[in-house]
Amino acid sequence: MPDAKSIAALVVDDQQTMRAMARLVLKEIGVIDVAVAASAEAALDQLGAKKFDVVISDLNMPGMSGVELAEKIKADPGLSSIPVFLATSKAYQDQAGASVDHFVAKPFMVPDLREALEKHLGALS
Repeated sequence: MPDAKSIAALVVDDQQTMRAMARLVLKEIGVIDVAVAASAEAALDQLGAKKFDVVISDLNMPGMSGVELAEKIKADPGLSSIPVFLATSKAYQDQAGASVDHFVAKPFMVPDLREALEKHLGALS
């Protein structure tokens, strides 16, 4: 049973408001190690520098999309075990493909995000 405080999360969204909202929801769950990136390219740089337990990415971003980011993560043997959550509306879920481990609805809700974390990382204490 992982301690929520031990989880390192990377939130990727081109909108600062959504990054801040995700950080607040994660902190409410107990995740205190939350890094943010404003683009998929910046997220890949951070993933190369630090170990993360989960990546939560927006679907639609300028440049590389959340799906493309998930594909790059899953193609890298050093990163492929990291669960990738895609934050989007239900209407876009069919477009994502196999690289995405879980969908979370925007705006983020504590119960939904906690359930997703527990599904992929184990029950949180």
